[in-house]
Amino acid sequence: MDEITEPQKDLDHYIGKRLREKRQKLGMTLTDLAEKLGVSHQQIQKYEQAQSRVSAITLYHLGEILGVEPSYFFQGFSAFKKKSERLSGDIIVPDRESVLNILLVEDDAADELLTRRAFDECSVDVNMFTVHDGVVALDFLRNKSTSADFPRPDIILLDLNIPKRDGATVLREIKRDRELSDIPVIIMTNSINFQEMIACYKAYASGYICKPFDYDVFQNSIESLASYWAKSVVLPSRSHGLLA
Repeated sequence: MDEITEPQKDLDHYIGKRLREKRQKLGMTLTDLAEKLGVSHQQIQKYEQAQSRVSAITLYHLGEILGVEPSYFFQGFSAFKKKSERLSGDIIVPDRESVLNILLVEDDAADELLTRRAFDECSVDVNMFTVHDGVVALDFLRNKSTSADFPRPDIILLDLNIPKRDGATVLREIKRDRELSDIPVIIMTNSINFQEMIACYKAYASGYICKPFDYDVFQNSIESLASYWAKSVVLPSRSHGLLA
């Protein structure tokens, strides 16, 4: 099998992005498009995440279904490529004054309340949005089913024991998605299971926090977490001011 070059990977990624944007604009789910194309919804997801190459004939059929010419999937790629190349060598200025946007994935109302209280009391200005199950979390991140006016999160706080799709599955889905994989995901759990913790780190979690019974201890952990992600590290979402 021929090795896939970087330019081809960039093109696959761009085609997947255009496909997802058009599908979502038309209000189609992965399953809707998969049924019309005659493939599984997992295959559509692979196309959108550039995990599988879209053949020319498949692009033609996708165009027919979505009401666009095949050329639609390539429109703007040159400008996208130039911007990517320019940004790859630019120097950025970290923005340490802006609000830290946090997506909290938590189904327990009491834990959500305590977490919000802890962030309200910390020294970092935080903007938090909460979703309560794994399916809604992924839909929110992929802009499929929410009208909430909330920016792309800087970090995600993810409880493992959430309904519909558990936290470990959500973590893997995020890290497999090229549009989302750069967002740090911090696991929050009421108790630490060693094997579970190892599995989360292997799935590229950025941290693992135990929610203790002592509120003061928990608040100190939240203060440290917020300060670290807002002040100590540089995140792409909190960078601006191109210098070169």
